[in-house]
Amino acid sequence: MPNRLKRQSPLLPLLLPLAALSCFSLFDTFVPAKPLSVRPHTPATLRSRVGRKARGGDEDNGKLAVGDVVNALCPDDDQWYPGAIGKINDDGTFSVKWDDPEGGPDSHDVSVEGIKKIVIFKDYKVGERVEAVFPDDGYWYPGEVIKVGDVFTVKWDDPDGGPEESEVQAKDIKYPPIPFEKLEVGQKYQGTVRSVLDFGAFVDIGAEGDGLLHISQISQERIDNIYDVLSEGQQVEVWISGKRDEGKFGLTMMEGYTERPRRPMADLTPFADLSSDEWHKGVVARTAPFGAFVTVTLDDGSSADGLVHVSKIKDGFVDNVDDELSIGQEVNVRIESVDLDSNRMSLSMREGYGGGGGFREPADLSAFENVAEDTWLSGKVARIAGFGAFVTVSAPEGGASADGLVHITQIRDGFVESVEDELSEGQEVQVRVTSVDVDSGKMSLSMKPPDA
Repeated sequence: MPNRLKRQSPLLPLLLPLAALSCFSLFDTFVPAKPLSVRPHTPATLRSRVGRKARGGDEDNGKLAVGDVVNALCPDDDQWYPGAIGKINDDGTFSVKWDDPEGGPDSHDVSVEGIKKIVIFKDYKVGERVEAVFPDDGYWYPGEVIKVGDVFTVKWDDPDGGPEESEVQAKDIKYPPIPFEKLEVGQKYQGTVRSVLDFGAFVDIGAEGDGLLHISQISQERIDNIYDVLSEGQQVEVWISGKRDEGKFGLTMMEGYTERPRRPMADLTPFADLSSDEWHKGVVARTAPFGAFVTVTLDDGSSADGLVHVSKIKDGFVDNVDDELSIGQEVNVRIESVDLDSNRMSLSMREGYGGGGGFREPADLSAFENVAEDTWLSGKVARIAGFGAFVTVSAPEGGASADGLVHITQIRDGFVESVEDELSEGQEVQVRVTSVDVDSGKMSLSMKPPDA
């Protein structure tokens, strides 16, 4: 019987002996194949010895019982191997009997955290095409189910001198890999996480290759650390989100979310130097759990898409982007940042100080036009922003009030790291008017003395 180390590759029966690790002995690591008279191995029918769970099964750490088929964590090398529960110990651990110790310990005591119960899929039907383990050599071969029951009978495609059919346990049967051309966007599958990376995970759904589950396709909530929600071997429910010509496909854990066709990269150069205070007309191109992509067109005809993050749609918490915006909706946005290197543009539907998402009539600042720069006015902080604070002041004559911006550099002498460390909403302050733009309704204020 082959050891677990060799189960990692279909070519290992052809390799030189390897030294086994921890759970394995250092001898007898190479087992010659059965004589060809039993069942010849041709390149077309050779299958891996890798112990793969019957496709369609689930892993469940519910109630474990003696005889349950499991994957368990070998305490000698911290690797997962197939086995079965042989005994339930008084201390709450389980004695796991390994499938193929091959000179190493036959069993180990393992805690429940180190055990994944395998629920074997047993719903194969007569006439279904499957791959199954040939009992005489332990390899996988294609065949057809011709009898069902507690034990299945499989008729082999290519007996080549061996038996035409064999009795096979359900755990040693699986459906053939799903061809790429049979995958359809929107199809639902049970998958197993094969590997986890910072940007996403590769998931086995039983296809010819693994699908990519991007971190943005795991949940509608923002995920900062993928390792907090996914781990290798985890069972997940996924949908096909998109297919590539090169045989690759994307997955999502959010039903109904599919990939949009890739758009050519837009030239963002005309947007790079625009003021973040200016408003522009835009049209919602598409929505996502994390925000909305809006197409902005300038007066000169330049057009590009930018992202309005969910936190930039309006004041307050936004639970669902689709409750606020819809494709084709006209909106007003500000350009907050442009990254030419990554070809990304960030937009906002909120005022610079966090107000509502649209054009406002310019404030009447005529009463402040002739206020001398050395005149101090009493004001109250209305709103805090990262770049400064908006202060409500009253004109010295006539009592008209309006909001002006105290930029972060005008709060005090010296470097100010955080506006919130210096000011708070409702705080009374003394300010000077440094500039007034009546046409745009903008007024700049300063808390620093005139000679500063």
